[in-house]
Amino acid sequence: MKIFKIGIVDDHVLFAEGISNIIASLSQYKLSFIANSAQNMMAELEQQSIDFLLLDINLPEVNGLEILKHIKKEYPKIRVMLLSMYQPNDIGLKTNDIAADAYVLKISGKEILLDALLALEHNDKYLDPNIIKNNSIEDKFTNQLKLTKREKEIIDLISKGKTTKQIAAQLFISELTIKTHRKNIHEKMGTKNVANLINFGSFTI
Repeated sequence: MKIFKIGIVDDHVLFAEGISNIIASLSQYKLSFIANSAQNMMAELEQQSIDFLLLDINLPEVNGLEILKHIKKEYPKIRVMLLSMYQPNDIGLKTNDIAADAYVLKISGKEILLDALLALEHNDKYLDPNIIKNNSIEDKFTNQLKLTKREKEIIDLISKGKTTKQIAAQLFISELTIKTHRKNIHEKMGTKNVANLINFGSFTI
């Protein structure tokens, strides 16, 4: 039986560990590494070969889509599964234009992850069945909130535990501007604190 070697790139430690536990329970897969940044990933790939790469789109220092382009150019034999909090439409991707071998939403469960891994084994493409098509009820709900692209970015950074100061530095805007955005986000989503915001935001961005 062929053993497929897997690398995970995700700066959400608990999420990455959760996936690694699933992989460890299956005999046909071997976890080769977990990297929390593109730099760490590249260091790992220089030392060892893998079959599949599970890649978070929204890494702190570089866009996962840029990493995908690099991997496909430099390591064409590696099959890449994108992991995302976002629907493809939310980040300007059309489902037909996704260059990865698989696209899985982080809100999905174990069975979808396993289906995606099986597709990678058979050199098939895989799109998460929870991906929302245009004009769906969920899209309309999200649009009604009228969240801007910047507000979605800030919600994502808040979910990663970033402080107002850290978010301001990463986005190159003032702390006062971040505070204003946070106030507007709470008003739009009807949330009162960070915990409420993250729980609500995970279903809408």
